[in-house]
Amino acid sequence: MQPSLTICSLLSLCAIGCLSDIIFDPEDAFRDMHQVSSKYGYTTEVHNIVTEDGYIIEVHRLSASPKYGPANASHLPVLLMHGLMGSSGDWIFLGPEESLPYLLSDRGHDVWLGNARGNRYSRNHTQLSPETREFWDFSFDEIGRYDLPAIVDHVLTETGHPKLHYVGHSQGTTIFFILNAERPEYNQKFELMQALAPAYLMASMGIFEMKPIPKDWMKLANALCPEFIRNSLCLELMHALTSNKYLHFGTHGFPVLLNHMPAGSSTKQWAHFGQEVVSGHFRRFDYGPERNRQQYGSEVPPSYNLSHVTVPVVIYYGLADELVHPIDVRLLAETLPNLVALNQQANATFNHMDFLAASNVKDVLYDSLIRNVEQRQPAPKFNASDRP
Repeated sequence: MQPSLTICSLLSLCAIGCLSDIIFDPEDAFRDMHQVSSKYGYTTEVHNIVTEDGYIIEVHRLSASPKYGPANASHLPVLLMHGLMGSSGDWIFLGPEESLPYLLSDRGHDVWLGNARGNRYSRNHTQLSPETREFWDFSFDEIGRYDLPAIVDHVLTETGHPKLHYVGHSQGTTIFFILNAERPEYNQKFELMQALAPAYLMASMGIFEMKPIPKDWMKLANALCPEFIRNSLCLELMHALTSNKYLHFGTHGFPVLLNHMPAGSSTKQWAHFGQEVVSGHFRRFDYGPERNRQQYGSEVPPSYNLSHVTVPVVIYYGLADELVHPIDVRLLAETLPNLVALNQQANATFNHMDFLAASNVKDVLYDSLIRNVEQRQPAPKFNASDRP
């Protein structure tokens, strides 16, 4: 095999998918989320938040749109949370005309994009170094218990609103359920939760960190690998990882996605999802009987009590999603006490990453999400001076 093909193969092992047939600026592949959104005219802020256990979380805010101007202060803020191995950059793969954050901002919404500890934007701690194993000793349990409440409280403090809208993809839904199950007082801080491919079951792996792709690797791939090779390898890996075909994906956006995903995680997150597969239970991390007794007071880790999750929830799922199986989604729907709607994507081939990068996702999904947000906004405050 030619050396360039070997390098391409190694690089492609880190890729998760390819994008829809939309024209991209190739330079976007070398920009971070803040730089990309600012380039397209969105007023983008970077907020650093310290969690209760010392992790420093970077959050991105779109506070003004080139089409709408500054966000409408009367609108509840909208918080988007990515899935496993993702970041805030997951939401902007499709460019300014199709991506959910831009669409919301263009309609006057104050949009916040969270990041979980350990991804490319949140690799800092007040005391621990990401070069140590101790830094990576977390699963999605800690992200739900510490990262998400810190982000929610920061957004509400900054905006002055008592509630926000929440949209989560995959693990972004898992941490929402953990937070509101374990800390029920947070239920009152959400107006509506919209769950895209809500995740309980995934695979585990055996090392303690999953690193993001170095930018130099991507530059090398672009220099040495013909485009058709990069694209075909990317799609074939996506098919292999999910045991299905991504029929809605094209190829033009591969360099952009490769820069943003995978964005890094702890492999303890993967292990925790793997435990859910084996046990069939949605519960805290299983350390084994002895440590479980020390940690939880019982040999078996406690389950998350979803009856405590009283936030109104709208679920969207795809029939071809092999990472989040429709059967498990329906079981979740039966468990939630305040389910508003369970929406199956009409196209039977809609898959896990299609929620972020399908060529038709605006029409088949995002327009509906935005309608739900706009139907649940606080009534305008009546000012006596407005009387005729």
